[in-house]
Amino acid sequence: MKSKLALFMMCILILSTITLYSMPKGKAAETDTIKIGWTSEPDSISPFIAYSISSTEIFKLVYDPLVGFNDDVEPVGRLAKDWKVSNDNLTWTFKLEENVKWHDGEPFTSKDVKFTYETLQESGLGLYAEYLKGIESIETPDEHTVVIKTKEPKANMLQMTTPILPEHIWKDVSLEDLETWPNDKPIGTGAFKFEEWKKDEFIKLSKNDDYFYKKPHIEELIFVLYANNDTMVQSLKKAEIDGSININANQVKPLSAEETIDVVTATTHGFTELAINTWSDSKSKGNPLLKDKKIRQAMSYAIDKQKLIDVAYSGQGTPGTTLIPPSLDFWHYEPSNDELRKFDPSKAEKLLKDAGYKDSDGDGIRESSEGEKLNFRLFLRADTSEEVRAGQMIGSMLEKVGIGTEIETVDDGLLSDKIYDNANFDMFIWGWGTDADPTTILNVMAGSQIGNLSDSYYSNSKYDELLEKQSTILDRDERQKIVHEMQQILYNEAPYIILTYDNALQAVRTDKWEGWTKVRGTYFYSFNHHNYLNVKPADGNNGSTEAAADTSTGSDSASNNGAMIGAVVGGIIILALVAFLFAKRKKATTIEEDM
Repeated sequence: MKSKLALFMMCILILSTITLYSMPKGKAAETDTIKIGWTSEPDSISPFIAYSISSTEIFKLVYDPLVGFNDDVEPVGRLAKDWKVSNDNLTWTFKLEENVKWHDGEPFTSKDVKFTYETLQESGLGLYAEYLKGIESIETPDEHTVVIKTKEPKANMLQMTTPILPEHIWKDVSLEDLETWPNDKPIGTGAFKFEEWKKDEFIKLSKNDDYFYKKPHIEELIFVLYANNDTMVQSLKKAEIDGSININANQVKPLSAEETIDVVTATTHGFTELAINTWSDSKSKGNPLLKDKKIRQAMSYAIDKQKLIDVAYSGQGTPGTTLIPPSLDFWHYEPSNDELRKFDPSKAEKLLKDAGYKDSDGDGIRESSEGEKLNFRLFLRADTSEEVRAGQMIGSMLEKVGIGTEIETVDDGLLSDKIYDNANFDMFIWGWGTDADPTTILNVMAGSQIGNLSDSYYSNSKYDELLEKQSTILDRDERQKIVHEMQQILYNEAPYIILTYDNALQAVRTDKWEGWTKVRGTYFYSFNHHNYLNVKPADGNNGSTEAAADTSTGSDSASNNGAMIGAVVGGIIILALVAFLFAKRKKATTIEEDM
């Protein structure tokens, strides 16, 4: 009798345990987790490899620079609490914050700064190496002091957002391996710790409770990847995510009608361009006719940029001209009326005709004097519907002046391969974001950056000379003149046709969260990470949202499935035990009868 009671109690205990274990995790312990949707994940999470804006968004959360930006985009200390420069502007002394720790608990010191800068300089890899140009030596007289010496004054010393890396993690990675080492588990000093990257699904970060600068209010931050903007926006409307980094222009109006969603349509520090292969090297796989700037200038006249914006971008954006957007108004150069190439197909036709390009066979496509057709490959990014529509419109516009296009839509990875496989393209549409300092975007057109930052393979010795010169001038007005001259050169040469100055199209939920912070009009992809630090659960809300589909953060359906499985397993175990009891009893009865 006692054994039966014990077995019965065991059944109850097992069933209770399984039921509790299989309950939806989100119901048991909810956390303040924000989920942000985007349609383009990082190309890498190594600062030596990455080039995408999605990567830099992660870097600004996981790492810190010496000096960052405040909300007015003015330099403010981060890992450096203060600094001074010598009278000759050649020696900079930075005093570092004390008691800063890496995410693994190791102390941050001046040696980490020296290691980061010198390794980036020596390798020449990634976005940040060019920031450090002009630095001659780095000294660390103590653990909290860095002394940087330059050959010439360095204009962008306080605008370098280079993420500082931990020497104890990276020191064993050889220079040869830096191009391939994935940095799967980034360790930084930043506001968030890196937890997980499930490629093609999500990136998960968690709050750094020891952050020295300003601790975030949220516990977790998850970036959820979507195949397209339409699906992402539906998730936003259903509160499966809390923000969308990039929405389509045609989604602005309907989303703006939602009371619980705030939509941003702000001018950004970026542009979308038609990039043209101008490489003169024999290794180029592009059409050599495009080396003639007359063809490129004619294309510029043939493209109705305002129509592109009205139709392809639903009115979001302004027609582009020069390399630095007008949002950086001090550095932007606007062409004079004599310089400006406004939409004028007749001028395009005249320019081509005067340059010797005629349609001799009547098929509508012009040829060179050697009979080579003005027919060019145009690659478009398949995941960006606006660019695909704009590319199709450009093809039609160019055809009207006798220039043919062969349009091919590809994913970002394949397009990158095309660009860096000895310039295996003629033209493509993509875009750039810019820094507060003009040097970074100006570097994109440097001859030394061919095969690296340079994706049009442009080279001009005069431009390169001015690039070096402007980087050493501390007087802003004097420097501005040179920066303007550089943009004049590029506008005349037209390796890029700047199609639009982009609008940031972003959205966030305001029913669950408050404290969303705009920096120069945008929540995401801004000059600092303050938005992520300031956002917090709205009054009366615990901040949790339903998990987005296909992430390991646990959706309701996944939790319910777990509960169902647990119940089934528990039932099977109980049935087995009952059967066991019955079998024992039957066996005992049989023995008694035999006796």
